[in-house]
Amino acid sequence: MRKTSTIVDGAVMSGIYIILMLINLNVPLIGTFTFFLLPLPIILFIIRHGWRPGLLVWAVTFVLSGVIGGMSGIIYAFLSGFAGIVMGELYKRKSSAFGVLLGGSLVGILNLLILLVFAKYLLHFNLVKETESRFNQMIDQAAKFYKEGGPEAARLDLLREQVAMIPYMLPMSIIIGAVLSSLLTQWLVGLVLKRMRMEYRTFPPFRDWSFPKSFLWYYILALILTFTGPEQGSGLYILTINLYIILSLVLVVQGLTVIFSYAEKKQWPKALHIFIAVLVIFTSSFLPILLEVVKFLGIIDLGFELKKRINTRQ
Repeated sequence: MRKTSTIVDGAVMSGIYIILMLINLNVPLIGTFTFFLLPLPIILFIIRHGWRPGLLVWAVTFVLSGVIGGMSGIIYAFLSGFAGIVMGELYKRKSSAFGVLLGGSLVGILNLLILLVFAKYLLHFNLVKETESRFNQMIDQAAKFYKEGGPEAARLDLLREQVAMIPYMLPMSIIIGAVLSSLLTQWLVGLVLKRMRMEYRTFPPFRDWSFPKSFLWYYILALILTFTGPEQGSGLYILTINLYIILSLVLVVQGLTVIFSYAEKKQWPKALHIFIAVLVIFTSSFLPILLEVVKFLGIIDLGFELKKRINTRQ
């Protein structure tokens, strides 16, 4: 009876996966959203039946995806299935929300690396160079509308310099992309599990998030390395800029938790919490001082436990 139930569940989840994949392939706007839902059927199946039967469901979806969606279907099945297996097993083991995020992020990083290698050596398509070329073409088209020597030309030159940094910032882009993708998938899975009244461990309130203190020392090390002026294109240069950017983002998140903690203590409206975070993020390009202030709060918090002092102060 149990074996029959497992087979039926596997067939249902495979069917749901194929529907999501077809939406992803044929409805671009909605497909952007459903892409993050692709691991969901395998995750749900593994929570109920374990990872071994989950591997069989993955194999079935892999074959069906290849038959229905061709090479694109196979790629989707591989990437989403791998993530679904790992995250599903972590959910089944009642791992913490951060544990699931870490597992999903590591799989996401590995998936992106495999995808880049596959595209470069089998499809002869260099995603990094293609992206850089597309941006340069857009800048060239924009330059035609501006006269030489004006402030607009100076901005375009700055854009060219930033585009030239794309190959060097690939590691950072892969890591951040994998974390954000895993976080969004985890949020969507949480909504479904809550709706189905299935037990799972949630993230603590954002105001209670805290990174290890060691991250502060890593940031100081990265900051020192930036002042040494490593040669552009060298391994040390690539390590330095990626480490500095990633740890800066970590400190910004830490700083936002300080603001949320203070806002909660002062009983500010929840909408104001979100507005502040959105304001900091969306003004970072033209008003970076706000981002630097939030990052400074993160540094103080990791170094001197600012949130703890806020919460204990009467």
